[in-house]
Amino acid sequence: MNRPLWRQPEFWTTVAAVTVLTIGHYAAGMQDPFWHDLFRRLYYLPIILAGFRYGLLGGLVTSGAVVAAFLPHAWMTRMALMHQAGEAVFEVPLFLLMGAVTGILSDRQRKANESLRRAERLRTLGEMAAGMAHEVKNPLAAIRSSAQILSERVTGKEAEFAGIVVSEVDRLNRVVNEFLDYARPAPLRRDLVKVSTIIDSCLGLLMLAVRDSGIEVRKDYPEHEAPVSVDASQLRQVFLNLVLNAIQSAKDQCCVEVSVKEFVQETRVAVKDHGPGIPPGSLKRVFEPFFTTKPGGTGLGLPIAQRIVAEHGGRLMIESMPGAGTTATVVLPRG
Repeated sequence: MNRPLWRQPEFWTTVAAVTVLTIGHYAAGMQDPFWHDLFRRLYYLPIILAGFRYGLLGGLVTSGAVVAAFLPHAWMTRMALMHQAGEAVFEVPLFLLMGAVTGILSDRQRKANESLRRAERLRTLGEMAAGMAHEVKNPLAAIRSSAQILSERVTGKEAEFAGIVVSEVDRLNRVVNEFLDYARPAPLRRDLVKVSTIIDSCLGLLMLAVRDSGIEVRKDYPEHEAPVSVDASQLRQVFLNLVLNAIQSAKDQCCVEVSVKEFVQETRVAVKDHGPGIPPGSLKRVFEPFFTTKPGGTGLGLPIAQRIVAEHGGRLMIESMPGAGTTATVVLPRG
C-alpha cells in the first residue's frame, strides 16, 4: 500500500477486468442475453478485488465505475433486452452494496491485523524493557550501598550530597519496581473476601497520611455485604493508590468519601475527593503510562490499577470536573 497506485498489480488487474467486461458487454449481440447476463455477473469480481485490496473507498470507486459502464448499455438495449433493463434497477444498488460491504469488511480486518501486530510489538518491547529494568536494579543497589557508606564517613556538604544520592536511588528503585509490576503482572489468586475489608486494611496502612493531612475519610458500606471472588493483595494495591490520590488531591480540612454499593451483577467502589479536579486535557491521559501531574510521581499508579481491575473482569473509571473534585469508580463483577 506504500507504493504508488499505478505500480500496484491489483490496481491494473481491477482496471483491466472492468475494461474487458465492459467491452464484452457492449460487443455481445443484442439478441444473446446469455453473454449479457454473464458479463453483468462477472462485474462483481473486480468490485470484490478492489474492496478487499483498497477498503471501502476502493470498493465504492470500483462499483461506481461499474455502474457508470453498465447503465448506458442497459439504457441502449432496453428495447431489445427488456428483462436486463428491468434487472438493472436492482443490479445497480447490489453493485454499490457489494463494494461497500467488501470494503468495510476489509478495513475492519486490516485494523484488526494492525492491532494484533501492534500488540505483539508492544509485548516484545515490554519484555525487553522489563528485562532491562530488572538488570538496572543490581547496580542501583550497589550505588545506594556505596552512597550510604559515604554518608556515614563524611560530613557537611559531602554528607548532604550522599544523602541526595540515596534518596534519588530510592526514587529510581520505586519507578523500576512499579514498571516491573506493570510489565510483568502476577497471576490472580482469588479468594472470597468483602471489598470493605480490603479498603479498611488500606486505610490502616494510610493512617499516618490521613492524620497528617487533616482529611476525614467517610465510609459508606452495605449493611450485609456479600464477599466477592478477588485477589485481595492486588486489589489492595488498587485502593491504596486511589485513596492516596484522593487524600493528596482533597482540599485542606475536607473529606474523602469511600463507598461500596452492591448491585445484582456487580459491586461498585467509589473514591471521591473534593479537590480542584483534573483538567479535561489531563483527564484523557490519566491511564497513559508515565503520565503524571504530581511532582515526583511515576505515572504508573493508575495504569497498574486499571490493569489489575481489568484482569478481574471489571473496569476503572475516573470522572472529574475542575473545581468539583474527582471520583474514581472500581466496578467488579460478582460471582
